[in-house]
Amino acid sequence: MQPWQPPSSLTVEQQAVIQHAHGHARVSAVAGSGKTTTLVQRVLYLLQQGVSPKRLLVVMYNRAARDDFQHKLERLVRATIGPASTLPPLPDVRTFHSLGHRLSTTLVRWGYLSSRKLLMEEWQHDRLTRQALTQMAQSEGSRADEWLEDDALEAFKAFCTRVKSCLDDPAEVYEHLASREAQPHFVAGFKALETLLDEQQVMFFDDLIWRPMQVVQQHPELLVRLQGYLDQIIVDEYQDINAVQQALLKTLAGQASLMVVGDVDQCIYEWRGARPDYMLTRFTEDFPGPHQDYPLSTTFRFGHALALAANACIRHNRQRPDQLTLAQPEQRTDLLVGQGCDWLLQQAVDWQGRFPQGRQAILVRSWAQSLPLQLSLLQQGRPFDLGRQEHFVFNRPQIRGLLAYAALALMDRSALANPSLSASYAEALNQVLSFPTLYLTEADRQQLARAYQAGDVDSLLAQWPPAKRRQCRQRLALVDDLPRWQSLTPGDFVRQVLSSTKALDRVVKAAPTRDAGDEARRLLLGLQRHAEVSQETSLGAWLAQLHEAQAKGAAGGHEGISILTVHSAKGLEWDWLGVYGLDEGDFPYIQKGGRLDAHQIEAERRLFYVAMTRAKTQLVLARTEAIQEPAQPSAGGASRSASPSRFLAEACIDDAQTMGCWWATQLMTEAESTDPEQSITVKDAVTVKAPEVIERYAQALALSLPALTQAAASPDQTTPLAPGDRIRHHVFGEGEVVACEGQGERRILDVAFESAGLRRLMEGMVRLERLAPA
Repeated sequence: MQPWQPPSSLTVEQQAVIQHAHGHARVSAVAGSGKTTTLVQRVLYLLQQGVSPKRLLVVMYNRAARDDFQHKLERLVRATIGPASTLPPLPDVRTFHSLGHRLSTTLVRWGYLSSRKLLMEEWQHDRLTRQALTQMAQSEGSRADEWLEDDALEAFKAFCTRVKSCLDDPAEVYEHLASREAQPHFVAGFKALETLLDEQQVMFFDDLIWRPMQVVQQHPELLVRLQGYLDQIIVDEYQDINAVQQALLKTLAGQASLMVVGDVDQCIYEWRGARPDYMLTRFTEDFPGPHQDYPLSTTFRFGHALALAANACIRHNRQRPDQLTLAQPEQRTDLLVGQGCDWLLQQAVDWQGRFPQGRQAILVRSWAQSLPLQLSLLQQGRPFDLGRQEHFVFNRPQIRGLLAYAALALMDRSALANPSLSASYAEALNQVLSFPTLYLTEADRQQLARAYQAGDVDSLLAQWPPAKRRQCRQRLALVDDLPRWQSLTPGDFVRQVLSSTKALDRVVKAAPTRDAGDEARRLLLGLQRHAEVSQETSLGAWLAQLHEAQAKGAAGGHEGISILTVHSAKGLEWDWLGVYGLDEGDFPYIQKGGRLDAHQIEAERRLFYVAMTRAKTQLVLARTEAIQEPAQPSAGGASRSASPSRFLAEACIDDAQTMGCWWATQLMTEAESTDPEQSITVKDAVTVKAPEVIERYAQALALSLPALTQAAASPDQTTPLAPGDRIRHHVFGEGEVVACEGQGERRILDVAFESAGLRRLMEGMVRLERLAPA
């Protein structure tokens, strides 16, 4: 091959990474920084330096990334050697699971592992897990019904995944679970499942790395046989690595030079075992020797306004490197902040009218937040794509259960002689007996429903235990009351059902994990919110509207705007992006009655950073709508709304938009007015990042961004705020300072806001306008 020549499109930072010479390297790559392009060029550079492709390994995080990397590498090599030449041998490009599978095969051949068949389908995983839990329950003389419910099964599978993301004993992993995530059968169930897998000689994807690393841990002498085959290893998305994957790298690396690439600010898979400290500290601890740190700080995805907002927000995190995201002047990203589902969807319509070919998506923190989005889009007849149909609003068991109460309230029991009506009534009755759970088996529910319709409940319940009998009588009494509620408004009806069944508390108590319970609770509150703001005043019209929407959704395809959670959006990008549900408690996500510690709030802030940085040309941030809550059934009242997310204030959206436009104009003006022979071009002003450029860009961030965008400060603005002063915050509105702590830019203010309540603010990080005394 010819000597490597840097393409003109590469930045100085990218060239430095590509030409790294000796030892280990840690590359901090911000969102949209072109790291795939850089790593492809790095591989080409190493090959042209004489590194054997057999001694070079590239590790990508998933199969899609691996295939994309391999395709780009082949295309680059073909362009380098010419179309007539035969493609030379290329290095191995693998995922972690592929590496684990190859290591497993080797250990089987050496006699350390037994051969197993890989089960790739989710239904196979569920079937064996249910079988193992059932067998364990039978051996203990107990019932496994509750363990086999969908949410409970998912919680157990998540525990097994957590065990296999590390090399700790299952009992140790269990001890570190939060109390609401831990179920007493987890450890014994894990061992029962492992016994079943061994008996049937099968395994799951989690076993591909965990099984061979268990062997290596027990036989450290194997390292001598496994190491020494590689000179260079490149690992992408290193911020998402977990303990068992780190152990695999250590096993294979030996004396090889290791280059890891990632972004601590995008570490959002902690539930899989990922931790920021792997990239921050564990890299140098586990791979000793000389190493070099490199930044890839220029994003090619979005413009200055979004870069400034993202920087301003993420700089509140302490567990991160001191890095900036710098944007290209040619790219512009507009930022908007508003309130309400309808407002957000209208922004999407307006933008699509101007850019019909652009890709659009809306991100939510949890699927429960997508409920109003789905219902509004269905009612408008606009298509949308959820990726997986179990997230469709009418496929959620809590929603089906709650709507069944409305269906029963509107049915005339005297017409049950009609077969079709009788079938509909029986289906709705079964749903009402299922939600919230009475802990009845399916056979029990069917038996109870038949007895109720036949008017012979007493003889059946006489055979059941007292507590079970009492709960069933209460539920059936509620069914009898439902027809008298049909005159209520949709909002009043939903509130009455939730109150009478204590559903909000029961779904939390019945859930296998705290997260599952909170998600179920938020779904119910989401439907209540929809009922309260609905323009339909009668229960029948509201239910008919929902049934029509459901029919539209069932007939819809995978097209239109995408709705995803932030976790599933990692690595993707869209021209127009909305982020919905930016209220305190929803994003950052705070469970009812809980609070976030410093580590958790940093994790939530990283998630918000990832959400923001998926946008290319427009980012729209939306809070949920306020609800008009009357003091009396017939009288108007004040609106009820959650406080805005703290992340909106931290990101200084308005200031970032203003400063971003100024910055792009300033760079363009300087580039045009400088002597051409000594000028730094617009592109170089960002990519070369002369010290004065970095300094000025950094000044536009957290501590001084608001101050730089204020047109002028009145004389009294220079006087420090004191208790009793009235102020205005651009997100929280008007309030009064009640206390002050500290001095200088890091002075802390306690402010009582009229709409957002008491807030603690760092004075130097927010824009506060002093108001004239009342």
